[in-house]
Amino acid sequence: MAASHGGTLGNWSPYRVSPHQEPLDRETMQARSEDIVANDGHATSVRDTIIINAIGTGLTPQSAIDYEALGITEDQARGIEKAQERAFRLWQREAHVGRAMHFQDCQQLSIGCVVTFGEYAWVGRMLDEATRLRKGRRFSFALQDIHPIRLKTPTDRALDPQVRDGILLDEDGEAEGYWFTNSDSMGVLTEYHFVPARQGHRQLVFHACRHREPEQVRGIPLLAPVIKLFRDKYDFLDYEIIAQIITASFPIAIESENPKDHGVHQGTGGAGADKRWYQGVNPGQILYPNPGEKVSAIQSNRPGNNFDSFFKLILKTLGAVAGIPYNQILKDFSDTNYSSARAALLEAWRVYQDYRAWLVRRFCQPVREHVLEEAWLRGMWSIPAGAPGFYEQMDLYTACRWTPPPRGYVDPYKEIQSQVRGLESGLYSWSDLLAEQGMDWEEAFQQQARERRLRESLDLPLPGAGDSHETDPLAMMPDPPTIPGT
Repeated sequence: MAASHGGTLGNWSPYRVSPHQEPLDRETMQARSEDIVANDGHATSVRDTIIINAIGTGLTPQSAIDYEALGITEDQARGIEKAQERAFRLWQREAHVGRAMHFQDCQQLSIGCVVTFGEYAWVGRMLDEATRLRKGRRFSFALQDIHPIRLKTPTDRALDPQVRDGILLDEDGEAEGYWFTNSDSMGVLTEYHFVPARQGHRQLVFHACRHREPEQVRGIPLLAPVIKLFRDKYDFLDYEIIAQIITASFPIAIESENPKDHGVHQGTGGAGADKRWYQGVNPGQILYPNPGEKVSAIQSNRPGNNFDSFFKLILKTLGAVAGIPYNQILKDFSDTNYSSARAALLEAWRVYQDYRAWLVRRFCQPVREHVLEEAWLRGMWSIPAGAPGFYEQMDLYTACRWTPPPRGYVDPYKEIQSQVRGLESGLYSWSDLLAEQGMDWEEAFQQQARERRLRESLDLPLPGAGDSHETDPLAMMPDPPTIPGT
């Protein structure tokens, strides 16, 4: 049945895009997606919503060294972790080669490019020592952002089977290098620059896309399946707004009983030389028609009765493709209750977590390994005597957990209740719960200890000091407010 060529399937003959046509189609999709995201408010909202929820203020690494595997003590591992985190914080401020972005801004740009273009591209630069000192930088390693559309195949390599859409591949399909174009002030391509993918163990080009198809090497915009719908929605809304403007201006038509006078203007000496002609009507203007004429208003029934439901259906389709509820696209939850809003946000949260985990694997962690290597070479952190060398156990020395920004609560009282019960039953650990709120559990405990000592020195009561609080942590929490109708 699915392979039938009759009935409604008679004219359905799909075809696969050839390798030579693929770059042209992809570039067209990326250009259209870029235009939609730049000019359509709902498309912009889709991109920004994913960025804010997946990255927010940025992902922060917390070193997690397996000291037992390295054969060092726990105290030595904690010392290395603190030195690594200190070095990475210093690098984050100068992550961009032009110092235009913090590393957290680089994370946001990467996710934004994935939504808009389906991929991102960065080149890892190693500034020479003279340039580093002249610019007052602590590190030589820096990131340079590249527009994905600049990744193209040179004309003289168009028939090379190892080159696909600007990427040189080896026999196993691994990227060996990338060609990036330059253009003049008129937008004409002038030259191609080849950048190797790696130099030894160091990655020079950070390029990744969300693989949705076998043998895929370049990205497809997230909104590609609904680009036409976005365009139609934009035109539909634009025309409805124009119709409302015309209706609000109270347009009129002057009807004449003698159509032969049409086109005979005043001063021409014709039959209508003494007639009054109206080309525009000002608000509140009183018209005096000529003999044989009458004034009638043009009525408009726009928008139609199904405008709201139809427009909401379009937004739901767009949200389904992006994996986020349409309420988040509109930033409006006025027509939903707590249960449905929580269910929708939990489903969307899985999408944001997927984007976050993917970015950590493909971008954040590889970049951090470069930074920690240079920090170790510069003596910002050291390896204890007798421990394995850095290059021997690089994965163990650079292991970490990436902490997201706080997610927030839909219902703080109920969700904190659940967390407290989870801690009591052993389902959760403090490190897990504090990581969800974007905090380092060690720093949080140290801060609590400092606050406790200060309160004791000032003879202030400690939280949970009462008998009831000691037996029931939830007794510290106030009762939730009573809302009429719930």
